[in-house]
Amino acid sequence: MAELSVGTQVRLRNNTTCTIKKELGRGGQGIVYLVDYKGGEYALKWYIMEYGSAFYDNLERNVNKGAPSPSFLWPEAITERQFGSFGYLMKLRPKGYEEVGSYLLARAKFVSVDAMIEACLQICTAFQQLHALGYSYQDMNDGNFFINPHNGDVLICDNDNVAPNGVNMGIAGKSGYMAPEIVEKEALPNRYTDYFSQSVILFLLFFMNRPFEGAKAISCPCMNERAERILNGKSSIFIMDPNDRSNAPVKGLHTNVLRRWPYAPEILRNAFVETFSREAIQTPQKRIMDRKWQEIFTQVRSQYVVCPHCGKKTFIEPDRNSTCTECGKTIVRPVCLKVGHYRIPLVPGQHIYLSQASLSDDYATVVGTVIRNKKNPDLWGIRNESSIQWTASLPSGEVKLVESGGAMPVRAGLKIRLTKDGNGELI
Repeated sequence: MAELSVGTQVRLRNNTTCTIKKELGRGGQGIVYLVDYKGGEYALKWYIMEYGSAFYDNLERNVNKGAPSPSFLWPEAITERQFGSFGYLMKLRPKGYEEVGSYLLARAKFVSVDAMIEACLQICTAFQQLHALGYSYQDMNDGNFFINPHNGDVLICDNDNVAPNGVNMGIAGKSGYMAPEIVEKEALPNRYTDYFSQSVILFLLFFMNRPFEGAKAISCPCMNERAERILNGKSSIFIMDPNDRSNAPVKGLHTNVLRRWPYAPEILRNAFVETFSREAIQTPQKRIMDRKWQEIFTQVRSQYVVCPHCGKKTFIEPDRNSTCTECGKTIVRPVCLKVGHYRIPLVPGQHIYLSQASLSDDYATVVGTVIRNKKNPDLWGIRNESSIQWTASLPSGEVKLVESGGAMPVRAGLKIRLTKDGNGELI
């Protein structure tokens, strides 16, 4: 396959051209060039491996359909077959984004837990939108994600292997991220294998440890095919499996997960135990889907609040007293808003999001905020940040309307109608 030189004009299928400016990098599949396209700078991935018409046609269909979500650095134009190969254009990755691998190696670090949670939410939402269109990603691994450590913004690259669910473009995946049934050569990538790989990525981001690399991995002399099947196939054991500690984290080696696991919210720990259980390893349909992960991380975000004693943020549980991880003092369980699947601790600064107040998957739009009373800071209220009038029902049966910009008190026993889908109760 021919490499391209500076100044080469490459013809695109949309009857335009781009011009090679310089090489940006290369890998096993191809070379990425900086190109001039319509007066702007783009990236051109040029294949140095041979791919047939099925791969080319699938890539062109993806270009024509467009990106499922802004989080994807999606193919924007495909080239004609020329110079012995072909490629596709995509937007350049902005500065300030780091590969997941850099986080694992401590070369990059989230500036806050809030940024880490935001990254997890963006990943869940992006793949929910991709799967809703009938795609499967097929090759999810730490090299596919670029994350801004300051705000958690996510960009997903290497989208040329994305195909309709059930259709495979010849890729199997990367060791440590492939679903057990792929490791065992019993299946090809599909949306259920995506669910597994996505859960691995989420676990890595939150706990900075691979979910199946515990004591068994340490005792493995080399990663051959047999070892791969033992560690990552259908006999694999989650390092935090409460019923089987044979692959537990090793003190002094798996410091991150040993330190973070006890302080993570119970809902998150339970979710990973469920999705990496022996049942879910054996039965792909038992794995947690992306929409459910979005709900879980939305709840996790609501449980990360400011400690009333030291002023630093910590995780609390919505159904009992908690201990601040920063100062060690007890945080008395606050009044919570029970709405749908969510239990939202109503503490000053807490936001209520549209996805919590309705059937929407919009986890970013704020519809309510917990505020302090200006005259008496010990009294709190929920300010209506939406454009919809709320209805608040008192225990006495009295009904009050809360207009946009208005507020209602935080008081156990109140019931509230936030949207036509969202009826809540303060408990």
